[in-house]
Amino acid sequence: VLLPDRPSADLVELLAEHRVRCVVPTSSGTFEDVEPAPSTDEGRLVAACRNLGDPAHWFRPLRYRDGLALAIIDSIQSTGAHYTSVRNVLDRYRAVRGEAAATDGTEELLETFDAAGGADQWATTIGNRKPASTRAGASLKATVIEQVARALTAVGVRTAEDLRDAVADRGDGGDRYARVKNAWTSVEAQSSGITWNYALMLIGIPGVKADRMVLKFVSDALGRTVTATEAAALVSGAASSMGVDVIDLDHAMWRFASGRPVEDPSEQR
Repeated sequence: VLLPDRPSADLVELLAEHRVRCVVPTSSGTFEDVEPAPSTDEGRLVAACRNLGDPAHWFRPLRYRDGLALAIIDSIQSTGAHYTSVRNVLDRYRAVRGEAAATDGTEELLETFDAAGGADQWATTIGNRKPASTRAGASLKATVIEQVARALTAVGVRTAEDLRDAVADRGDGGDRYARVKNAWTSVEAQSSGITWNYALMLIGIPGVKADRMVLKFVSDALGRTVTATEAAALVSGAASSMGVDVIDLDHAMWRFASGRPVEDPSEQR
């Protein structure tokens, strides 16, 4: 039905129950469908995702399909940091390792610590002096990176493929996944699992990094505070409803909430 003005939400819902759509004129001379407000949290999140623009034009997140070392560095350096500083660390690591950095695993990463003379020196030459948490006396992120690499190596995970295999074991009822995840999350300041989930995403495993920016986007969409676990489930559900890659959606939400452009101009040509 064509209406002269935008109807109230109650009227839109009433007409929708009778399968009647509302259309209103716009100031530009076109017509706009008026949709009823979503009744579920997932529906409200999907509606909020309209602000993200066309998924075909979104910026795509970095991924290191064969580079476990880069995934470890990126995931741990990215917590509570501006991404420019993370990129600088990655660039310095690549400068040391050259093209091999793209396929480095834990053993190659640990070799750079040995060559530097330890985590403190690695932080100076490759990493930075940022602490792993706000806790007084917290270790450097470089120390945590080294500890994660050693912990993974100890449970037989040396490459990105090893880590993907361990995650696949989760669906087969095996306990290798639990052992590998525990090895990572037992390291200082890693118990939340945020960096673990992010590292999995970086090597191509679907997931959500429910950090403060993604939490902000979801909370704003729902009008209430959500937990990381709840946000991850809602983002995964929204991605499925929208037919988009969940990692790409997570990244688009992160960019939007942090005030960055979501759409890549080069993708719109």
